[in-house]
Amino acid sequence: MEVLRRLFYFFTPYTDANERAVGHFFKRLSEHKNQSRTRAKLLRLVQEDIAAINLWSEYRYKGYKYLRKSQRRKLYANLQHIAEDFDDFYTRSSRTPPTAADRIKRLAPQAVIEPKRAVLIHALMDYFSTQRGIYQYRDSSSFGRLLRDPTHEKLVGDCNQIVTLYIYLYSCYFDVSDLKLRVTPGHVALHYGGIDIETTRGAFARYNKEKGNALLPIEEIVSINLLDATDSYLSTHEVSPKDILQSSRMAYILSHDRSIVTNNLHSAYGRLINSLVERHDYSTARRYAKDAPQRKEMVKNIWQSEAVYWYKSHHYHEAAKAFKHSGDHDMVRHCYEALFFVEQKKLGHNLTSEIVGQYAGVIKHMRGYAKKSGNKKLIKHADQLYKYL
Repeated sequence: MEVLRRLFYFFTPYTDANERAVGHFFKRLSEHKNQSRTRAKLLRLVQEDIAAINLWSEYRYKGYKYLRKSQRRKLYANLQHIAEDFDDFYTRSSRTPPTAADRIKRLAPQAVIEPKRAVLIHALMDYFSTQRGIYQYRDSSSFGRLLRDPTHEKLVGDCNQIVTLYIYLYSCYFDVSDLKLRVTPGHVALHYGGIDIETTRGAFARYNKEKGNALLPIEEIVSINLLDATDSYLSTHEVSPKDILQSSRMAYILSHDRSIVTNNLHSAYGRLINSLVERHDYSTARRYAKDAPQRKEMVKNIWQSEAVYWYKSHHYHEAAKAFKHSGDHDMVRHCYEALFFVEQKKLGHNLTSEIVGQYAGVIKHMRGYAKKSGNKKLIKHADQLYKYL
């Protein structure tokens, strides 16, 4: 049976059943899905393997091409080393449930604490504390850099990533729905029972209820990680705008707080559409723009960009059509003026009444373009030539 399982996953993009479940979940995401059921399914996946969610989404939707299947397998093996090393540390912890709970109660008297869970929270904080030196904070990092063998290397990651690792280790013992996220502008921390946990320092914190601070369900970490695309890897590696848009759309669908993800979604649509316009793929750009926020304005701008492209390349018929769609009627008239002069050049310099009939088709075109341009001088000139036909 194990041989068949390995053979099956050899021919799929997934390393194992957990990644496959994550991949199928993301594939089926849609704005038309029931949000409460979708988030309930996401919470189950977070409980089963938040690491698989993070690694798969970084590989598939954030352009981390180094996270090929073989590399992800190595990282999962490192994660197992972390889990085993932490379990040994946790088992040897000197804190007892009453003392662990009492410490939190002293810091947050209103906190609702379950003593055994309090021991686990303390063990996680002690394990990753700055004094032990097992973990090093580094801004804008990928999850892969955090998943190292702790017996040989230092774990390096930003706040999103270390929170994700805390969640993974917590899920090995208790239900992750015990936890929440404390989200502040540009930062994320954990929250348990009434007190915040600053995972980057391994310390308790009390964030003030300032504007922009929010307490969100634990599965919101998936949306936050999907939108975290500022790491140095992205600054040196090209990421498909379609992938960025897809991750932003998924974050928008999954998020409990739309205000957090709306701007990112707008930006992602803009980035993709700008990329398509730069490649002169206007029809695809318009297709995406129809689903984008402010779609009317975006579609209009795409038509305008296409029109300018055609005009500069002297394709005036195409330019006139595009300018018409964009609502720029002055430029439509300029296109017909340009077409008038293109035809005029065909007449040559020695036009006489004897040979003017040979250019009947040209003159008729000139007359039609002049009328469409609305230019009175051009209309008058074309009418004078037309009299000789």
